[in-house]
Amino acid sequence: MTRPMQPRLGAACGIVFPITMFLAVGDGSHFTPWRAVAATWALVLALPFLTYLWSLLRTAEGEGGWLPTLALAAGVSGILLKLASHAPELAIHRDGIAKGTQLYKALDNTAGAATLMSLYPLAVCCAAVAVIALRERGLPRWLGIFTAVTAVALAVNAGFVYASFVPAFLLFLLWTLVTSIVLLRRTRSTQPGIAFDATGPRQARSSTT
Repeated sequence: MTRPMQPRLGAACGIVFPITMFLAVGDGSHFTPWRAVAATWALVLALPFLTYLWSLLRTAEGEGGWLPTLALAAGVSGILLKLASHAPELAIHRDGIAKGTQLYKALDNTAGAATLMSLYPLAVCCAAVAVIALRERGLPRWLGIFTAVTAVALAVNAGFVYASFVPAFLLFLLWTLVTSIVLLRRTRSTQPGIAFDATGPRQARSSTT
């Protein structure tokens, strides 16, 4: 794989992850094997995206900065916790556990708790990205603000320990999609008048406006 293709692949994984995750999960009322497999693979694809984002943040932060590593560690931790939430749900359907039984409730609550716990590290991840984006201008300012809002939403939603619905995770999926599109457009940008570097858009040699 050529080096120019690697950034595009990382950004593309960030686009496929939220779309596939959203379509596979749906309203959560129906379980089918293909949905479970698709949702699991979607979460796995979040890992290349986070690693690619980390490489960009590390370049923007410079030597000695620890926030990019914090963003990567927290993001991966959140994704792994969300992956862990699939295990109890899969066990329910593999063993044919009847809905309404004590065992069903225990496994279902375990899955829900793992999803809720994933919001904590994801909030830290977005907070670290927001700080770098707003301070170092490694990402557009509006995206940095959106990232900060996402971090706050994740932290607030995580505080509702009895919540059965996690809208902040949907917002995280949207943030991932938007961020990935921005990064993909940056790697594919061919405008003669604008060039992109680690700090954002800058004027190139051409005088095209």
